[in-house]
Amino acid sequence: MSHLVLSVFPGADLLGRGFEAEGFCIVRGPDLVWGGDILSFHPPGGKFDGVIGGSPCQEFSAAFRGEPMGEGIRLLGEFCRVVAEAAPEWFLLENVPGVPSVAVDGYRMQRLNLNAAECGGRQRRNRCFQFGCR
Repeated sequence: MSHLVLSVFPGADLLGRGFEAEGFCIVRGPDLVWGGDILSFHPPGGKFDGVIGGSPCQEFSAAFRGEPMGEGIRLLGEFCRVVAEAAPEWFLLENVPGVPSVAVDGYRMQRLNLNAAECGGRQRRNRCFQFGCR
């Protein structure tokens, strides 16, 4: 197994760096931070073992005070589209606990919340992980 993983919405890609530390080879997809656009990105099918990402979470955060514009939902949809096109064996979406559940045809889903402090982190930060596998 190659352990080749596509990281979408990478930004500084701390999630991808964690996977790299565990021996995975990370391919970083487009990100607005670096001038990329997920809307025009189409990964090759069958090349990646996994897809990871943390789509923008502002609209789902308890700290959000503005009017939802629908951007968060739209970008969750883009994450699901990329997973469907890449057709990996598994995917992992990381976000805030208020994020809606995702569904991708052909994948069984698990959703769990973890606090970073429970995993050795310095922050007491609650995160939601949604894992899908074929």
